[in-house]
Amino acid sequence: MRITCVIGTLGGGGAERVMTYLCAGLAARGHQVTLLTLDSSVPDFYTLAASVTRVRVELPSFRAAGLLGGIPRLWKLTRAVHSTHPDVVISFMTISVLASCLLLRIPYIYADHLDIRHLAYSRKWKLLRNGLLRFAKTVTVLSERDRKFIALYHPGWKVSVVYNPALSCTGQKENTPSFMMPNKKYIVAIGRLVKQKGFDRLLEAWRRVCNQYEDWRLAIIGAGPDEQELKQLAEILDVQYSVDFVAPQQDLANVYNHAEFLAMTSRAEGFPLVLLEAMAAGLPAVSFACTGPDVIIRDGEDGFLVKQNYTDLFAKRMEELMKDEDKRRAFGTRAREVVSRFSLDRYIDAYEQLCLQALK
Repeated sequence: MRITCVIGTLGGGGAERVMTYLCAGLAARGHQVTLLTLDSSVPDFYTLAASVTRVRVELPSFRAAGLLGGIPRLWKLTRAVHSTHPDVVISFMTISVLASCLLLRIPYIYADHLDIRHLAYSRKWKLLRNGLLRFAKTVTVLSERDRKFIALYHPGWKVSVVYNPALSCTGQKENTPSFMMPNKKYIVAIGRLVKQKGFDRLLEAWRRVCNQYEDWRLAIIGAGPDEQELKQLAEILDVQYSVDFVAPQQDLANVYNHAEFLAMTSRAEGFPLVLLEAMAAGLPAVSFACTGPDVIIRDGEDGFLVKQNYTDLFAKRMEELMKDEDKRRAFGTRAREVVSRFSLDRYIDAYEQLCLQALK
């Protein structure tokens, strides 16, 4: 098959990383795979397999294009899709390409990578998105909860649940990451510094335990528009002395190998790759219960799930792992089972079958 995959950029993010896995996996099975990205102003954070053809098309944002620029923008995108001669298109969170597929009569598969109840679209975009997805061969979502929600509110959509994959992380410990202090134990939290990720709640929880554990530190790894606000909050809460704000890291595997456990305080998620990777590396996790973590984490076996907004309980669960090394080790051993529970082969199988069905 000739398969064209479409995503906005290959900048840092879970969906972008999963897209590189999908492209490489489909190409390894003999399919002719092209990756089309739409914004070259964002530098690549991930490396694409050599077997995948890369096509970049520079499109202005809809706000920059304006009402009159929308038609030339769609024409340019449609030409770019047509130039790849696809049998089927897989779009990750890129709505505009669906209109091009409809014009070209190319079957398309659309994937969302966030809890769909928390997607932020204007009324105009919701109408456009909902209309175009009625014609999709398949809409893939990351949870049964999302599938049931769509069945209730969009019964005309054809929906499949496809969980993100977990890859094994078996590398040896290398040099300690530069931000880590010697003789300190680290809790790590990773993601864009935006409200959705809930790092404000993590700082609140950390305030409740950090004074009792002077040999522990919290590292928040990521970048985003809320960085200064979060740093100010750390000072207001008087925890800045035990919190490190760290730029995005290319070698997260080495970070996992030197950390004690992962903290995830997201208000909404899809099926977080960071959580899958950390557990594959043998890290237990403490997370608020939201779409994704509530399937990945087996509460009390390989981590802890905490009801949303129960910050005091989140702090207690962190403390429970901080003071019990044996529990951290036992949870970490079971956490590695995530690789078999959500395997990459199963993920590629799912999309390959969806592509075949789309062509029938």
